[in-house]
Amino acid sequence: MAEKKLDFQLDFHSGLPIYTQISNQIQGRVASGNLKPGDQLPTVRALALDLRVNFNTVARAYHLL
Repeated sequence: MAEKKLDFQLDFHSGLPIYTQISNQIQGRVASGNLKPGDQLPTVRALALDLRVNFNTVARAYHLL
């Protein structure tokens, strides 16, 4: 099961917290079938570096999921 590249669209000026935006986008990809059971998400650290956000932000998004 290879790790998929997730291209997130984050709006840092939105009133919606970044962790919620990340969580919502992952849920949307699952609902649309772009992410399937068994697909591996990036590690917290890798996604945080890719999105240029704090490690804890991604950890909180993953915790919500």
